[in-house]
Parts: sequence; C-alpha cells; structure tokens
Amino acid sequence: MKKSLFKLLIIFFLCFGLPQILRAQTGYVSDMIYLTFRDGPGENYAVSKRLKSDTPLSILGEQGEYYKVELESKEVGWVDKRFISFETPKIVVIETLKQEKKILEDKVQDLERQINAIKTQISADDNASIQKVLENENKDLQKKNEDLSAELADFKSKNTGFLNADMIKWSLFGVGVLMMGWIFGHSVSVNKRKSRSSLLR
Repeated sequence: MKKSLFKLLIIFFLCFGLPQILRAQTGYVSDMIYLTFRDGPGENYAVSKRLKSDTPLSILGEQGEYYKVELESKEVGWVDKRFISFETPKIVVIETLKQEKKILEDKVQDLERQINAIKTQISADDNASIQKVLENENKDLQKKNEDLSAELADFKSKNTGFLNADMIKWSLFGVGVLMMGWIFGHSVSVNKRKSRSSLLR
C-alpha cells in the first residue's frame, strides 16, 4: 500500500511537477546559428520556422534529444537540446546593463535637479537673511542719523544762544569803552578850556 502510494506520488510529480519546474527555466538559442523550430520532437517533423541565436525560449517539457518550447510570440514547438543554452547571452546582458545604466542616469539627473532646487532654495533663504540683516542695519543707521541730527540741532541752538550772549557782552564792552573814551576826552577838553580861560585873565 505504501509502495503503491509512493509510486503514485512519483508519477504525479513527473507528470505535473517536473513540467512546472522546467517551465520556470528560460533557455536561449546558442552558437550563432539558425535553429529549426519543429512541430514535433524529431527531424521527421516539419520545420515551422528558424530561430536566430539568442532567441529566448520557455522550456515546457522534453522528449529524447528535444525540448518542447514556447516562444515570446506564444508559438509552441520543438527544438534540438544541443543548441539551447541556459546562460544569459552576452548581448542580453549588455542590453540589460544598458537599461540599468539608463535608469541610473535618470536617477542621477533627478538627484541633480533636486540638489539644484535645494541650492536655489538655500540661496533664496540666504538672500532673504542678508536682505533682513541689511534692512535692520539700515534702520539702525537711520535711527543713529536721526539721533545725531537731533543732537546737532540742539547743539546749534545752544551755540547760537551762547554766541548771541557773547556778542551782547562784547557789544556792551565796546559801548562802555567808547563811553569811557568820550567821557575821558570830554573831561580833558573841559580842563583845557578852563586852563585857557585862567591864562587869559
């Protein structure tokens, strides 16, 4: 009973499991040839088409020296196992690398755009900060200028009063000197007249 169950499981695996495993594999036509794509597993079957080197194939099954395969166009046929390679062809690798390179270049360009946008934002922020500092300094300078103007006006008004007081003092001093000179001169002339009149007598 156990043996028959085990055999049944093996048959089930061979019928259903193995084709599924093979189906997961992708093979490629090798050796830079045109491989015949036949209707059946043998040279006595008709050739449907010829497959170029590096053509990808999905392996569906195998019989003798042939693989049952499916093309990307969904056509199903048989090919000689000897001319199928499971190593990824160089041309496919190169094409994949080119695509990856293009993706990376696009990412680099996107990052450069983001960096430039950040730099522009930083520059704008710096300009705004500098502008703010300049505005504050300008306000401080205007305030200092107003304070100095007020001090200068106050100083001028004080100096003007001071100059006016000095001018009045000097004017009074000058008038006093003139008065004293006149008085002195008048007294001298009076004394001279008196002395003359006394001599005449």
